[in-house]
Formats: sequence, C-alpha cells, structure tokens
Amino acid sequence: MERVVFFLHRVYPDKGVDDLSLKDFERAINLITHRFKVVPLSELLNSSSKERLAAITFDDGYADNWVYAYPILKRRGLKAHIFITSGRIREDESVRPNLFDYWNGKVSWKELLKSTSMGKCHTEFFLRGRKSEFLSWRELREMSDVFTFGAHGLAHGKLPVSKDILDFYDGKNFHRDFLFPEPDLFTGKPRFKCKSSLWGPSFIPSKELFKLCRSFPKEGSWKEKLREEVKKLPFGRFEGEGEAKFRIERELEESNRLIEENLGVRPETFSWPFGHYSSLSKEVASKFYSYVFTTKRGVIDGSSDPLELPRVPLGREVWTVLGRVITFSTPIYRVYRKLKGDKSL
Repeated sequence: MERVVFFLHRVYPDKGVDDLSLKDFERAINLITHRFKVVPLSELLNSSSKERLAAITFDDGYADNWVYAYPILKRRGLKAHIFITSGRIREDESVRPNLFDYWNGKVSWKELLKSTSMGKCHTEFFLRGRKSEFLSWRELREMSDVFTFGAHGLAHGKLPVSKDILDFYDGKNFHRDFLFPEPDLFTGKPRFKCKSSLWGPSFIPSKELFKLCRSFPKEGSWKEKLREEVKKLPFGRFEGEGEAKFRIERELEESNRLIEENLGVRPETFSWPFGHYSSLSKEVASKFYSYVFTTKRGVIDGSSDPLELPRVPLGREVWTVLGRVITFSTPIYRVYRKLKGDKSL
C-alpha cells in the first residue's frame, strides 16, 4: 500500500507566497486525512501496515511553523516532522504568540507573525545574519509534543560548482548566487553556477579574481572587458573529493551537535537542502543518518533506498494539493511509472 511523505516549508497567514496559506493548509490537511492515515514519520518508515499512510514534513524551521502550523496540527491530533537548518535557529529563549493565543483572545490577528518570502529570508540571513523569521530553540522544544526532528544542514548555503562566470553584479541584477562563496556583495562581483554546499566538490575562486573584479573600472561595456581580463589570472581551483567529504562531514557534525545540544535528540533523518546531492554526499550522509530524503517525487515501498527516499511537495495552492493527493493515493502514479519503463516497480 502507498506510503507517502509530503513536504512544505511554510504556512502563510493570508495569501501563500512560496507555500500554502493558512486557509489552504487546513484544506490540505483535510484532503490528506481523507485519503491517508497520517502518522509520525518514524512510524511510516517502519510500518508493514496495509493501510495507506502519509507523513507531513517541513524543511528549514520557519517561525510560522510554530505560529500557524503547530496549533492546527495539535488541534487535529496529528504529528509532523521538521528537518532543521540548525545554524538559522534563534539562540534566544523567545516564544512568539501563535494561533492558540489568538483563539483564546490573548492577541489580535495583527499581532501574529506576518511572513515574507523564503527568498528574502535567505538573503537577509546571508547578508545580515538575520534570523527573525526562523524558530527559536525554545519554540522547537515547545513543539515537541507534535513535531519530531531531523537535520537539514547548518546554513542552507551554496557554493560554486563551475568555473564559468555567468554574470557580474552591476547593482541591478541581484541573484542570490552572488552571495556565494562569500556574502560580500560589490559591483563587479562574479556569479557562478551554484549548488548546495552539501552537494559535492566546489569550485574555489582565487583571491586575485575577486581583487580584480572589485577594482576594475565600471565604465562603458565594462563587463565584456572584465571578462577578458579575468582570463589572464589564476582563476581558481576545484576541491578534491577528500576535501569535499571533510567539509561536508564537518557541517553535518556541527548541525547534529546543535540539535542534540538544544533538543536532546540525535537526528536519524536528513533532507537535502535544495534537493541537491551526489553520490559523494550520499556516501557521507550514510555515516550520520539512517534515512535520507530527497525532493524526488514518489511513494515509499519495500524497494526504496533508505538513503534516497522520495517526498511529494504539497505546492502553493489547494488545487495542486488535491491533484497530488489523488495521484499518490491511487494507482495513477504507479501506472505512470510503468509507462515510463521504471523497472523498480
């Protein structure tokens, strides 16, 4: 029988931006519980039940998980799981008001957290170290009667994976990849193709390259001229496999340490930031976790690789949720895979 792990990141109070609105989240829960028995992630992974099972997971650790998702799930008697980006969790002991406080008349609707986009949160974190829209460790502890916890890396950062320069920053063409490998943003800074810092070997640009790009005159067709000049410099180098493994191991170790130190649990589950991983990073993750989740869609069955498990995104609006709940709670998905020639089914 189908075992499906659904995932999202946020629950927005009004209109959904990157994920579901509060209203659509409640509708999504209704749709999922109509077609599946919702169980804790650990139960789903270890179950031999013939029932159709689903688990609900969140990535990153946004504060709206406490403010909006937690009260809805608790009121419904449902369990869920958060994959925590531990370096973004607030160290203070603050606990923000949530829907329980609103329902009990302790705060007004306007006093509840109003979320911005995930893109803005990423940018504010790397540029200014701001964690205002992320959970605190105390809030996570308060949520432990509903949520269990897994790991999602330390910072959710990226690193260059190619030596090809895609563009230079000109003050008007901001892209989050300009913030990597260092968040020092300046006119002329080169942008490389980036992937998650946990993906595998990265490209390390040379100091000489950044020095030239910073000082190069920004006049006329300066980008074309700068592109020619950088060809004359020591451009940089790629990490060796051993270097990359060591760096990834250190990040996973530190991520686990923070979770264990603050929540008293050693994570056994992990999900890849951005869904980026490689055979190298999969090998490293296998040393730390029993179950590793991707963003590849699918159902979990007896043939599933515990180090490469599928999940299904809920989407941004309720009609997407409806389509995915129907697809993954009926034979539709398996028929589709067979038509594609998937021999694993």
